[in-house]
Amino acid sequence: MRNLRFLVNEEFKASELAEDLRVQLEVNRFNSVKVLSVDNRNEVIVQLPEANGSLEEAVGSFMESYQSGLILE
Repeated sequence: MRNLRFLVNEEFKASELAEDLRVQLEVNRFNSVKVLSVDNRNEVIVQLPEANGSLEEAVGSFMESYQSGLILE
């Protein structure tokens, strides 16, 4: 399993972005992804089951304008 941790810009709430991202991934039929928010750090964590270029691209495109940083685990 691979984790992508997105540090969210201060003007946005991680919990709201996490919910919006969940909806976007469901629309694109990416069902095996966990999206969590860590509100005290204003961070969104996306857990990917395996390497998947199109899934990572969809998540990255969605989070691009909201993030202040990215941590790969």
